[in-house]
Amino acid sequence: PNALQTKAGDGYQPISHRTIAERVRHVAFGLRALGMTRESRVAILSENRPEWAIADYACLMSGMADVPIYPTLPAEQVAYILRDSGAAAIFVSTKEQAEKIAAVRAELPALQHVIVFNDDAARDGSIRLAALEAKGAAEMTPDAAATFREGALAIEPGQVATIIYTSGTTGEPKGAMLTHGNIASNVSAVVDLLEMGPEDSSLSFLPLSHILERMFDYLMFAAGVSIAYVETMDTIAQNMKEIRPTIVVSVPRIYEKIHSRITDTALRAGRAKRAIFLWALAVGERWTNVVLAGRKPGMLLALQHAIADKLVFSKVRSAVGGRLRYFVSGGAPLSPEIHRFFFAAGLKILEGYGLTETSPVIAVNTPTRLTIGTVGPPIPGVEVKIAEDGEILTRGPHVMKGYLNHPEATAEAIDGEGWFHTGDIGTLEDGLLRITDRKKDIIVTSGGKNIA
Repeated sequence: PNALQTKAGDGYQPISHRTIAERVRHVAFGLRALGMTRESRVAILSENRPEWAIADYACLMSGMADVPIYPTLPAEQVAYILRDSGAAAIFVSTKEQAEKIAAVRAELPALQHVIVFNDDAARDGSIRLAALEAKGAAEMTPDAAATFREGALAIEPGQVATIIYTSGTTGEPKGAMLTHGNIASNVSAVVDLLEMGPEDSSLSFLPLSHILERMFDYLMFAAGVSIAYVETMDTIAQNMKEIRPTIVVSVPRIYEKIHSRITDTALRAGRAKRAIFLWALAVGERWTNVVLAGRKPGMLLALQHAIADKLVFSKVRSAVGGRLRYFVSGGAPLSPEIHRFFFAAGLKILEGYGLTETSPVIAVNTPTRLTIGTVGPPIPGVEVKIAEDGEILTRGPHVMKGYLNHPEATAEAIDGEGWFHTGDIGTLEDGLLRITDRKKDIIVTSGGKNIA
């Protein structure tokens, strides 16, 4: 099946699992030929694209910790992360990203190799990805491929897989060290809750530098879902119509944008269309109340909803491709009003909750158990308790190893009993977690960046 899809020319081109596996091995052997070892750290500075996943899997299978960097960060912040993590190599996507590295290269004595995805990003001293893959392919005898697989399977759950820098509210960002076991526990707990398989497809647009999209892409890759990468953040709406995804992961800002675009268009239309839209909204609200209370809508309400659906809500579904089974939402609170609007339109949004430091999912609503206004029940294997001051604490295999080079901050975040202090305030009622406040106020932009 098509593991990944990428836009080329007029349409999306599929890439098979077999091709991905082969390229991952070639990149891994190429890194080894450059002198990278299990102790090496390798950064990735790129937009979402197949090469991101290939570089990531090559590092993970070689036992090297990788360091994802937001492609929107300026050169100085990129330099800070590269210095703090001690990255020995970096994968870079475009000419624009390569220029950031060139500007700060002199300040990075540990950085030995720059590997570029796009040919026009190559400069003196950098290596093209194709050349790295050719180098790796030359090293790969059948025996070497077998030992590579053995080595990959021998990686311990406690080994650091990735170091993700969180944009904190104060001071420099800190690198959360997530282990192979952290991420694997999260994937295996969530894959059973959200039914998905090879007949599903997804559009990946939240930055892979953010643990939410990355963990879900692992989850979907494991379940056989075909993952298509968005061209740019400005073409999400167009790419949705091309891919017609069945599962999409996003942050509330994107749902807010879709909602406000639909509402503005309807309210600016003629008087009749505006009246129909407002009537459909009122019907949708009544229908949602009945359905979410576990009751069956009466004959009149069911008829009204069917008419509202034909006139208004079906257009909302077609705007996201017409095949969507559910959205997943995380990263920030989703307004119940927007949540209910999508539900009335036949689009489930499964709101969840987590942090970079928890790999990320702590709790999530599921297709069979959806309660608007909550982030659902804690996922299997994850403990949650509410501290006396109302703070949400969590413990389990999903909690990070700690912050790189910050033992004090690690001790502050994870107490002696292994409870991670989230900094969020909430309640746990009927097994459902509800977030009521934050100890610290942060918003997450539609690009997935945290801003105080």
